[in-house]
Amino acid sequence: MRNTKYWISILTAALLTASTSIATEWTELFNGKDLAHWENPYDWGKVEIVNGEIHLSTDKSKWFLSTVKEYSDFIFEVEVKMPEGRCNSGFLFRSHKSKNRMFGYQAEVDPSPRKWSGGLYDEGRRGWFISPNRDHAESEAAKKKSIAAFRERAGDCFKRHDWNKYRIECRGDQIKISVNGVTTTDIYDQKDAKGYIALQHHGEKGQIYRFRNIRVMELTGETTAACSSSSEWTSLFASGDFSNWTKIKGAPVGAGWSIDNGIIHRSGRRPGDIITKQHYKDFELRFDWKISEAGNSGVKYRTRGSLGLEYQMLDDDKHVDRKNPTHRAGSLYELVAAPNDKPIQPVGEWNHARIVAKGNHIEHWLNGVKVVEVEYGSDDWNERFQNSKYKKHEGFGSWTGAILLQDHNDEVWFKNVQIRER
Repeated sequence: MRNTKYWISILTAALLTASTSIATEWTELFNGKDLAHWENPYDWGKVEIVNGEIHLSTDKSKWFLSTVKEYSDFIFEVEVKMPEGRCNSGFLFRSHKSKNRMFGYQAEVDPSPRKWSGGLYDEGRRGWFISPNRDHAESEAAKKKSIAAFRERAGDCFKRHDWNKYRIECRGDQIKISVNGVTTTDIYDQKDAKGYIALQHHGEKGQIYRFRNIRVMELTGETTAACSSSSEWTSLFASGDFSNWTKIKGAPVGAGWSIDNGIIHRSGRRPGDIITKQHYKDFELRFDWKISEAGNSGVKYRTRGSLGLEYQMLDDDKHVDRKNPTHRAGSLYELVAAPNDKPIQPVGEWNHARIVAKGNHIEHWLNGVKVVEVEYGSDDWNERFQNSKYKKHEGFGSWTGAILLQDHNDEVWFKNVQIRER
């Protein structure tokens, strides 16, 4: 009976999440016939509709074709084809406008040999500030490192002589940009929460920029709330090193754990679990993670030593632990299984996780979807607890303790590890 009730509960939660977290339909921003969703805030710039495409040109200088409406949290998709010769473009989002001026976040379209397509530029303000960080790096070495890391991510995803599909996702202060299915930018920034979407012509006279298949899906409800911008969020690696972390017995974090360009990597032979120096009980924790092939790891919380509630991270296809549903990715290890239809990325790709621990209430989220929900001390909890290997540990799940990144002898990566206390 318990299993039946559990799966009914999971199904109900999934349906509620689906109904409140995202809109059910895409909105076509261009129907191939008219520009009902668009306007030109400039005194120059020419826009034509040709064979179901938007064509932009100019006889003066750079300009943007803007949406009439502002958007906050959304998924935006568009295809672009650039002309031969010298050219450059981009897509503004959450941007601002006045007469003859637009500024804000911009997803770069860069056909040049530098290959920065999919980078995040701040038009009219900070310039290249993070992906890659050319204009605000602390040193020339840091600048080169950031550019090299971006090129490694982006590779040759942009097709110079063909159509290119861009996807921009904004959820709270998380911004993700993909080009032809390759994630080129995945960062957190709190500069803007709402604004216009716009198509750029960079100002080269005689050049025609072509756009098609333009649509947006607005995100609402719990997905927005889960990633809402807040000054209360604190990076657990704000210093760029392990100064806020130790090993379980207090020793400094040593070889086997490293940080490179904001990515925390566990490698080598048995470097040991690491924990925050600060302890937490009620909080929201969010982070990105990816696991190695046949790998196993986790994030533990409300800990005592190495014991604690665990957000499981696993290669569900190849690791032997996959045989137990409560040991699969996203699950509350040993206690509550994430559903089989959870939205998970393949091994080697980034997943976004969120843990909510508030009083007796526990939630696990995976890529914007709630996959675990349980109340500590409830009849359901007590039954699960008594059937788990933790049953001899009184108060397990209610302690105040460190956040723990697990060493399970497999390679694992973390980034954007942020917390806010509740």
